[in-house]
Amino acid sequence: MRLDKKFLLIAPTIVLAFVVAGMIYATVQLRQLTVVGETWKSRNEYVSAAERGQKPLSEKQALNILRYSLDTEAKRTDAIAAEVGLLVLLSAIAAVSVVTLVAGVRAVPRR
Repeated sequence: MRLDKKFLLIAPTIVLAFVVAGMIYATVQLRQLTVVGETWKSRNEYVSAAERGQKPLSEKQALNILRYSLDTEAKRTDAIAAEVGLLVLLSAIAAVSVVTLVAGVRAVPRR
């Protein structure tokens, strides 16, 4: 087997390994986004207590909470959009690598 046929098998395999690593990274990042969302219950309880008058909340504090919530939601939306883009790109790269591997395997002569 010549070097170029070996390269047809080795290069896509390496690329697929990097794609798998990228997908694992994307999964971890999406998991972290959901973990941050788990604090929603405690934040909601604080706001509910303020609504009932159990906790003092000035107008400035309320506006700060609202601004913080809006900023957080915007960042979360941007992060999810970036993760989706990354997963689409990694899937396309994986598909090209698989096609190249199939072509490389078919190019190897049978004995």
